[in-house]
Parts: sequence; C-alpha cells; structure tokens
Amino acid sequence: MSLALDVSRVEQVLLMDGWHRVANASFELDAYEFIHVGRLYRGPTHDHPVHGGRWTEPDGSVVACPVTAILAVKKSSP
Repeated sequence: MSLALDVSRVEQVLLMDGWHRVANASFELDAYEFIHVGRLYRGPTHDHPVHGGRWTEPDGSVVACPVTAILAVKKSSP
C-alpha cells in the first residue's frame, strides 16, 4: 500500500512550530544540501544526501527543512 501524495496539491505543512501555508503550489521535495562559496555540503555521506522539503509562504519567504522535520501535510482535494 502507498500513501502517495501529489506534491502540487500540498497547501500546508506541519512543523514543530505549527502549520505553514504553501503559496502557489510551491512545495517540493529533493536533496537537502547547502552551498557556500561554490562548495556543496550534503548529508552524512556524499552518495546519499538527506532529503528535504522547500516551499514559499504567502509573504514570499522560503522555508526549507529536512523531510524528517515534516510532521504532516494538508492537501487540496483532486
């Protein structure tokens, strides 16, 4: 069984500090990496980066976090 969720329908994301609204269907999942002065910093191993989520909130701020920080999501109906 799969609990497949269409990321384009995610409207809110629950983190430890509460619910965060997602603007313009901007929620996405990908490798969670940092870049500083052209150098890429990944997770515990170079071959297996940590996965994370990123979205834009209605005020224009961008939120990014490791996927393990996401407690739940609310999505729109099809």
